[in-house]
Amino acid sequence: MRNKRCVLLLSLLILLGLVFSAAAEEPAPADSWVCMLCGTESTGDACSACLSVKGVWRCHGCGKRNLQGICACGKSREESLDEYLAEDMMTAFPAVHYLAATGRPDALCLLAKYWETGLRLSQDVTHALSCYELAGASDYAPAYLALGKIYDQGELVEQDSYQAMELFQKAADLGSAEALWFLGSYYEEGRIVTLDYAKAMDYYRQAAEKGDADSWMNIAYCYALGKGVEREIDTALEYYLKAAEAGSHLACDYLGYLYMTGDLVEADPEKGLEWYRKAAAMGNSRSMMALGYAYQTGEGIQADPQEAARWYEQAALAGRTDGAAAWASLTGAAP
Repeated sequence: MRNKRCVLLLSLLILLGLVFSAAAEEPAPADSWVCMLCGTESTGDACSACLSVKGVWRCHGCGKRNLQGICACGKSREESLDEYLAEDMMTAFPAVHYLAATGRPDALCLLAKYWETGLRLSQDVTHALSCYELAGASDYAPAYLALGKIYDQGELVEQDSYQAMELFQKAADLGSAEALWFLGSYYEEGRIVTLDYAKAMDYYRQAAEKGDADSWMNIAYCYALGKGVEREIDTALEYYLKAAEAGSHLACDYLGYLYMTGDLVEADPEKGLEWYRKAAAMGNSRSMMALGYAYQTGEGIQADPQEAARWYEQAALAGRTDGAAAWASLTGAAP
């Protein structure tokens, strides 16, 4: 354990020398520190960018600058830093940068996102991967999950399903429900492993029981098609409902589709629209489009062009180009 900690500390120091120096070419001086107000790494007694005194921090509650560990309003520096982490990426950067320099795994994962996106830092996939790897070395499941996704998708690095699956297994061993879902999908699709529906179902069940609502969807899908189990429509519907009740917008949207089309269940447009509304409230843009179409055509409800336009607009704002086109066609406005 001691050796592991020594290796981790050495790796962290090397990374910080690369990541946090302005030029990212030479190791940072031993006395360097990260400004909690602007996120710049500096040496000496004042920040080289904003000229703030070393160690000064801004209270998330009242906005006051402090040098002590506790603000006059009663909020501690640690509490403020944690609250800043939950802000948007631009606001969170100084706190993320500072806490990552201390080796906190959650902050290292957040810092990796800045390297991935090129926001506040020049895009650098190598540094992003290093941050994730350091966080993972602290047995932080989200770090291994993020790395697994990167290798699974193959957009930032060369696609490597073997590496991805190994990382998902590490994350799953540390309690990640989403990693269990990914492992199940590998066995369901037969990617780099022998297709095994029973094993896929086992992973999906584990993920669902740990709180991954969408995994109930996969179980339902297997029952609906008889993949690895006897085809049982009632059982499939039971799991679709379980997924919806657990908060899966995908399940709500699919139940809307089933009741609108009469597929697997008796058609019931009123129920279908109700499920679409629930999915749309969770941000499901496909359901927004479906509601727009229903109001435009009068499918299951009295036609209402204004309400149709409103739903198409919502879909467009959620990023659907077909939503923007449908809205423009219906209103006669330019898309």
